[in-house]
Amino acid sequence: MMNQQTKEMHFLYNSETVTQEFSEHKFYYFLQKDLFSPIEGTIKKFKKHEFLITEKEMVDEIYFIQSGCVMAMKNYSRVIDFYTEEDIVGFDCLLLTDLAAHSFKAISDEVLIMKYKKSEIIEKVLNAQEGYLYHYVHMQNQIKRLLEKEELLRQPSEKRIGFALLQIIKGCGARKRYSELVTFPKHINKGILAKYTNLNPNTVTNVLQKLQEESIIQVIQRTMHVNVLKLQSKLS
Repeated sequence: MMNQQTKEMHFLYNSETVTQEFSEHKFYYFLQKDLFSPIEGTIKKFKKHEFLITEKEMVDEIYFIQSGCVMAMKNYSRVIDFYTEEDIVGFDCLLLTDLAAHSFKAISDEVLIMKYKKSEIIEKVLNAQEGYLYHYVHMQNQIKRLLEKEELLRQPSEKRIGFALLQIIKGCGARKRYSELVTFPKHINKGILAKYTNLNPNTVTNVLQKLQEESIIQVIQRTMHVNVLKLQSKLS
């Protein structure tokens, strides 16, 4: 009997099941569809270069990105990460007095978000059975992203830029042009890429030029396209 309960608990709470059942995508629908205490969000648009949150300000709203791309920055100069559709901004700490560790800036032409009052989300998370697991999964995802970024910054220049291209393509939902080439997001230019990789802009330009000579990158009508298979093969 005890063994059966242990197996059931393991099934309910093993990390893979928790990650799937309490994902950020499901959290959004949990807030909207819950019959007992739904909370109301508000749609808001941000134009390019507008800040959703500024560093060291009080975070009293939580943003669910519907479309567009947001850049997380430290000291308004270092680029930490990129957030896009289905990502959550402002959910890192459950304290109402928490100050933002980063600035979050819209870098696509428009960013559409659904915003909620942080106090209402905290109340709902704490009052819902297993609600805290949504925050747990979110934080695990944030830690994973942070570790991937740290690993990236340990690489030599060429590999660092190559891995950065792959990370951005994976995270920013770049669309496929055709089978081999993937369109790189236009709003992430060489300057932003330099700040993200912590490299000199000239180094980034030289490496991208080399990748173009190797037919890993193609520039068509001012838009960069990446042959992901060739790039992965080069990096391995």
